[in-house]
Amino acid sequence: MTKGHTRALFSGLVWRVKPIANVLVPRGCIVCGKTTDTTVCADCRTTLHYIQEPYCTRCGKPFTTGSGVSHVCYDCIKGKNAFMLARAVFEYNGAAIRLIHRFKFGDQVNLAAFFSDELLMLYEVYFAGLGIDAILPVPLSPRRLKHRSYNQSHLISTGLSRSLSIPVLSSVLVKIKETQPQSRLRARQRQDNVKGAYEITDRQALRGKSVLLIDDVITTGATVNACTRSLLRAGAHQVYVMAIALRV
Repeated sequence: MTKGHTRALFSGLVWRVKPIANVLVPRGCIVCGKTTDTTVCADCRTTLHYIQEPYCTRCGKPFTTGSGVSHVCYDCIKGKNAFMLARAVFEYNGAAIRLIHRFKFGDQVNLAAFFSDELLMLYEVYFAGLGIDAILPVPLSPRRLKHRSYNQSHLISTGLSRSLSIPVLSSVLVKIKETQPQSRLRARQRQDNVKGAYEITDRQALRGKSVLLIDDVITTGATVNACTRSLLRAGAHQVYVMAIALRV
């Protein structure tokens, strides 16, 4: 067993046994470290900025005015986004950034349950009646998956799948191009960066299906749109998107 496989197995076991261990040993809030019986303490929850209206009724991005009614934004009117509907839980700032970074880069895989629960509530409000047939995590490249040993979007997707009894198609959408981290690039560069980066391995599994794409953070939307276009070209009927956070 390779070192990467050992790390992946250990990470998976930590995620599974953590709730049991917490019954016996008090744990600390992931954000501030204060002893608590929850992943994020009540005080730190107040620092998480949940996305609220007014926002675009299609892509879910909040309007900076902070007042008025929700409506379709200019980018969606112009056809920038290929997905049918997108929603995120948090604005990508403050405590949300710290949580997501610890989840993605700090091996805090126990946060998958916290994020899955938050996305489940979002799903019940916006997606429950849409007839979604499958859940697909945004994939990592093989090199990045080997380095990290787990795909954070897949962990969240698995949690949602258990709650919703909707299958996860984890190997249908794959990343075939090694790209630069999107966070380092400008908007136009991000589109070029992910162009041709995703491939479908099983078109039959998607044909006529309405699918829910899961990502951790939506910034410009370049990644989820690249994935969406690949899924639609392969025969998916509709693509919906959910993410932990959205950069405002």
